[in-house]
Amino acid sequence: MSSLHQNGRPVAVSPASATEDEPVPRFPHANCIAVRAMANVLGSSLGPRSHDKLVVNQLASQTEPVNRGDAPVDDFTVTGDGATLLEKLPVEHPIAPIVRRILGPERPGDTDIEGQDIPDGVTSAVVLTGALLDEAENLIDKGLHPHDVREGYAVAVETALDVLSAQTRLLSSFDDQRDVERAVARSAMTGNDIGDLAETWAGLAVDAVDDIGRPTEKSFVVRCLGDGELTSSRLVRGAILDRNTRANDEMPRRVEDATVLLLDGHTTGGLIDPKWEEDAVFDLQSPEQLKEVRELYASRRRALVDHYVSLGIDVVVTRLGINGEYQRLLVDAGILGIRSVSPLEMKQVALATGASLVQNPTDVEASDLGHAGVVSIERTSPRRGRRKNRYMTVFDECDGANSVTMAVHGVSGQLADQAATEVRKAAAAVAASRGLGSARPGVVPGAGAIELQMAEAVRDRATQLDSRAQLAVFAFADALQEVVAALVRNAGFDALTVLADLRAAQVGGEMDAGFVLPAGEVSSATDAGVFDPVAYKHRMLVSASEVANLILRVDDAIDATFTKEPLGPDDVIYDDRAEKHLDYLEENPGTRWDK
Repeated sequence: MSSLHQNGRPVAVSPASATEDEPVPRFPHANCIAVRAMANVLGSSLGPRSHDKLVVNQLASQTEPVNRGDAPVDDFTVTGDGATLLEKLPVEHPIAPIVRRILGPERPGDTDIEGQDIPDGVTSAVVLTGALLDEAENLIDKGLHPHDVREGYAVAVETALDVLSAQTRLLSSFDDQRDVERAVARSAMTGNDIGDLAETWAGLAVDAVDDIGRPTEKSFVVRCLGDGELTSSRLVRGAILDRNTRANDEMPRRVEDATVLLLDGHTTGGLIDPKWEEDAVFDLQSPEQLKEVRELYASRRRALVDHYVSLGIDVVVTRLGINGEYQRLLVDAGILGIRSVSPLEMKQVALATGASLVQNPTDVEASDLGHAGVVSIERTSPRRGRRKNRYMTVFDECDGANSVTMAVHGVSGQLADQAATEVRKAAAAVAASRGLGSARPGVVPGAGAIELQMAEAVRDRATQLDSRAQLAVFAFADALQEVVAALVRNAGFDALTVLADLRAAQVGGEMDAGFVLPAGEVSSATDAGVFDPVAYKHRMLVSASEVANLILRVDDAIDATFTKEPLGPDDVIYDDRAEKHLDYLEENPGTRWDK
């Protein structure tokens, strides 16, 4: 049985009752077509010589604004990153959210900031998924049952994972571990070498992971600054507040060996006099009493700042504001005050300096304070349309910093988004190869070498089976080979020739033979320094087979959209529920379904 719809109601019909205008969808073919369409889009973005895609969501500049005075803003994305494409593609097919959820990037946090995702390996996973479904569809058309396909794929995945485990090398097994880590970072940025600085950024990514371990949106921050040149990009062992500067121009621009206080209360995270309620009433008998109230507030402000001075505080960072009276006291005490810092950036500064997030400004102890080797106010690019310079606050040389910042200069707009993503991918790949977090430690040869090794092992395993599932195991090997073929085609080479050369090299004993670019030759991926984290390849195999298995299990789709009118017992499959529904309406005639 297949599901069609009449007046918005799901009805159960047989294929014979379908019309030419409403063809009965074939399953799993209908879902396979949708996933293959996504794979075809992402396929050309795989590899060192990949292509970018232009995803247009809105061209407001080409249409008349709804309201006069509204500035038209185009919403589009230019990227070759698989995770970004998977997220931005306007796919409305019901299977798309499932594919995004399983194959999409891992999120280290919930805050919506640029570059928070760790998206490497998504493209190859989508390409493999599309190839698996393509092979499965061909087998089903030839009469193989989807159950046999799933059984064969399960055997193939198990075999491929065994090969992956056997070929994994821990970083400690290499003579120069840091050189391999830099190679892993370069491979993660392959195809998106902004400014030809992959080598420089790879080294900075390794240094960042040395300091903070597995990168998250709080521990590894990327600040893209429009001023300067790409070559001046650097790693700051601390935090950068690119939208916050000193509260008063008389405050110091640079503080060395700084003791840092962070005031982060939701309503008390600032240096502001308490606000009176709107209906508060002062019963003053004379002007002197008003003067006494003012002096009381002034004495409290002086006592608070004197307490900060006694603790040796050099820098105060607040989530809320710093009023003029407090600013004057801080200036006289030589304290640098930074105000209106976002909650996320407060946490980043806390991790960098080791300071606690204090909720009450009057309850500050020495144990709450952090430290920075230097806190400086630096000039950055002006805002668009403004001549006035912008300034940022840099916390650097923080001992034992648990948060570091990559300052990328000379980029803005789409280029800044891409730079942030690539730098984060490099650091994440290094962390994954070390086995930080839940990742599997180690690396495997890249350039398609490991995929071909797994494909050959899967073919050998297929010859040992005596069931119909053998055909699916062979198909899985062909799908693995398709990932390498896509890489070769994107580089402008003949896939058939290169794959033949690669298989011949591996059969001849060169197990790490891969398609190495830019030379475009079949050679040792290990000698060329092309490595991938084993965690990424493991995730590619598991997630791709999981999606394929899920789609092959689906044999029908039912639209569960309900209308305002109740359904009759003949309109749905579950007649008992429909009858109970009608019984309720008879007992409750005033029921409204449009609320």
